Amino acid sequence: MLVHRGIESPTQATKFLNPKLDHLHDPSLMLGIDRTVRRIFKARDNGEYVLIYGDYDVDGITSTVVLKRALEMINVKVDFHIPRRLEDGYGLKLHLIKEAHSRGVSLIITTDSGIREFEVCNAARELGLDLIVTDHHLPDKTLPKAYAIVNPLQPNCDYPDSNLSAVGVVFKLVQAIFREIGNEKVVHHFLKLVAIGTIADLVPLVGENRVFARLGLEGLSNPRNLGLKILLEELCLSTQIQSSDIGFKVAPRINAVTRMGGGREIVDLFSVLEEETARKIVAEMNNKNVRRRRIEQAILEELKEQISREPKLIERKVLVFVGENWHRGVIGIVASRIVDLYYRPTLIFSLENNSIQGSGRSIPGFHFLDALNSCRDAFEKFGGHAQAVGCTLQSPNLESKIKIIEEGLENYGKRILVEDMLIPSLSIDAILPIQKLSFSLLHEIQCLAPFGVGNPLPVFASRKARLVSGPFLIKDTHLKIQIGSEDRPLEAIWWQNGSVAKKLESVDRIDLAYTLSNEVYRGSSKLLLTIQDIK
Repeated sequence: MLVHRGIESPTQATKFLNPKLDHLHDPSLMLGIDRTVRRIFKARDNGEYVLIYGDYDVDGITSTVVLKRALEMINVKVDFHIPRRLEDGYGLKLHLIKEAHSRGVSLIITTDSGIREFEVCNAARELGLDLIVTDHHLPDKTLPKAYAIVNPLQPNCDYPDSNLSAVGVVFKLVQAIFREIGNEKVVHHFLKLVAIGTIADLVPLVGENRVFARLGLEGLSNPRNLGLKILLEELCLSTQIQSSDIGFKVAPRINAVTRMGGGREIVDLFSVLEEETARKIVAEMNNKNVRRRRIEQAILEELKEQISREPKLIERKVLVFVGENWHRGVIGIVASRIVDLYYRPTLIFSLENNSIQGSGRSIPGFHFLDALNSCRDAFEKFGGHAQAVGCTLQSPNLESKIKIIEEGLENYGKRILVEDMLIPSLSIDAILPIQKLSFSLLHEIQCLAPFGVGNPLPVFASRKARLVSGPFLIKDTHLKIQIGSEDRPLEAIWWQNGSVAKKLESVDRIDLAYTLSNEVYRGSSKLLLTIQDIK
């Protein structure tokens, strides 16, 4: 499994299995960091007001919290702004930059945005405002004229790890700040939030990201931050927090706040000192997450109904849908659901008040940002990366612009996507006899954690496994079977695939692919196979 992950020597294996802070690269290797550090200390020494201009997803929010706390610790006068997803949309807004300048702000530092903000950066220069961009998104062919740019993807930056999330880039800046004052050892306190942002943003969990994720997850078992502690308590997360807990429990609740119209309060959660205030914020996060799910499901059902009426829609290489007043905070998640169902790159637009906001999700091999570039003249603004993009369009001629985008994306898809790329594949780490499955094997697998993009949870396959009992249905939705032998049956569950039960009623043996986990019930542990596919 290590070799499958590109690790081919004992030295590499030792480093991979035992991530440490001293495995991190020198932050000064990242272009723009040293210039940024000097400007921050100048702002502190001159008593200047600094504004952090964040972003509204988990990566942007954790970036803002980490940078804000770091600047406060070195006595910089700092405030922050989180754009409201539904009102402001993605990116820097000129009127907010001007407003900050009128309030006496002389230095603005972006997190998770800014790399394509040419107009705003030019305006900031004309105002005499220093604007520093920290970002991890792909730049355009040229760079905006900011005071400094900190982004490992920018030209002429030779930083050894280009896979960082926005909060990873901010962490490198924070590392350089505290090294400047000879107190770099304090940076490990930030790793809990860095891990949350890194895992939530689906960047590859290799290299520095693996260090952030492993050490940060370990730290989350004993958080000192009151807001973070209460959030984890409410989610019943205490010890041995996994990357999947961040992806499926923590991140959706943070995102729900901004998806449903909030913003600043989610940063406040990690600053509050009163337990009652923190619990109120967390309770509201849960409420917004429930509403988000309800709205998301309604749009998804509407789209599935449209596809059932027009089945030829999904014969296209790239799916594009437009809805009137669809909630803009959830169209990105709905795009992900459509990709899961039909395995096509999907772009979903919401039309509201003579403007359109879009969000897209992709499949492996289809670079969505490059695809948008192929019809860039139709957009007012767009950005993102290979797997996820956002865009806006303005009146007039919205219908014709949508048509240009549909045709442009379809033509791009026809050039890039061959038929095999439109069939989802499942990578198997090893084929194992059922009798080889054990807790000692599971323990070895867990040494590879945390799992995510670039380091997937290992999938195994067993051929001609004996069906001992079942199939059974759980809540009329999920499939449950027992395989192996009478004296040592192993439980296997296939979530959301109860419809397969009928096919297994007259079957003695099956080939199956699965992941392994430890299920604890009433104090006792047993191996659980989570089925990925059955043949």
